[in-house]
Amino acid sequence: MKRLLFVLLLALPMVGQADPFAPFRADYEVFHGKKSLGGGYYKLEQLDDNRYRMGYQSDVSFLLLSDVRTETSEFLRQENDRLKPLNYQMKRKGSGPDFGASIQFEGTQIVAKYKKREKVFPMRSPVYDSLLYQQQLRLDVAAGKPEMHYPLIQKTSERNHTYRLVGEEEVTIPMGTVKAVKVERIREAGDPKRTLIWFIPEMNYIVARLAHYDNGELQADMRLKKVEFY
Repeated sequence: MKRLLFVLLLALPMVGQADPFAPFRADYEVFHGKKSLGGGYYKLEQLDDNRYRMGYQSDVSFLLLSDVRTETSEFLRQENDRLKPLNYQMKRKGSGPDFGASIQFEGTQIVAKYKKREKVFPMRSPVYDSLLYQQQLRLDVAAGKPEMHYPLIQKTSERNHTYRLVGEEEVTIPMGTVKAVKVERIREAGDPKRTLIWFIPEMNYIVARLAHYDNGELQADMRLKKVEFY
């Protein structure tokens, strides 16, 4: 097991030279307590010099409910590693009616569609979709920022996500035990929800674990199963 981790690390940049833009696929399993709910993967592809596509796919189920979801976000890498969204697509099927969503970031407008709703927003910068801000978060954690703010369009609404750096902590993944950077989402006072994320610097700051709590109880625990860098 230790040898497998050593071989994987040899294929990555040296510590201090991590590259969050390196294309990859990371597979995860999601748990509720000790019960597996299913899983999914994140994928980052480079389309040309400055254009990328981030993808997410999940297939989870709980009791008699199922949810299969696919998301993609195309974006541009700009100066100082700021990201400019181009378009976002989401498709969902499973229990209940199927539905989708899309966001087009073009010219002076942002056109968001969700189910049968549509809303137009004026273009601004920065702005993210619900998948792209996760890539910007990886970049900002790699840059050592203590607090991070992300205005985004989600469905047909404007949202703001804020995260803060908590510190470093060891986490255990299938390849071994590694040091991770721990980040917490900042929510409004009185909100019973809590979200923690662990990023692995030696693996280009991919997510090792994401834990979501509600009223102090762990509701969903997403853990890394395997990762491949291209």
